[in-house]
Order: sequence, then C-alpha cells, then structure tokens
Amino acid sequence: MEQSESESAAETERKRLVRSKIHVGLAAVGTLASVFGIGIAIIGGINFDRTKVLVGVGIIVVSTILYVSMLFVAADD
Repeated sequence: MEQSESESAAETERKRLVRSKIHVGLAAVGTLASVFGIGIAIIGGINFDRTKVLVGVGIIVVSTILYVSMLFVAADD
C-alpha cells in the first residue's frame, strides 16, 4: 500500500516538473517571437514597407497574448 502511494506521489511530482518545463519553454518561445516581431517591424519601418511593419506588429501581438495567457494558468493543478 505504501509503495503504491509513493509511486503515485513520484508520478505526480514528475508530471508537475514536465508541466513546469513546458511552461518555461513556451515563455521563452513567446519572448523570442516578440523580439523577432520587433526586428521585422523595425526593418519594415526603415524600408518604408507597411506590410513588414504590420507583420511585425502582428507577431508582437500574438506572442504577447501567448505570454500573458500563461500568467493566468494555474501553476499547481
């Protein structure tokens, strides 16, 4: 009985660790995507290319929504 409970606790801890790593990975991807979007918007502004600026702004908005939505996800489920 005790072994079953300890395996269950270990499995729960492992799942929490995996979820935490995924959370950190998504945060890193969101941040890098935002930096990429800023770069595209700046290059588009320098070249007076409205399409590039809008694409860059779109990337920034999407990555910001991803990052902010992760703030509202419960860390401990």
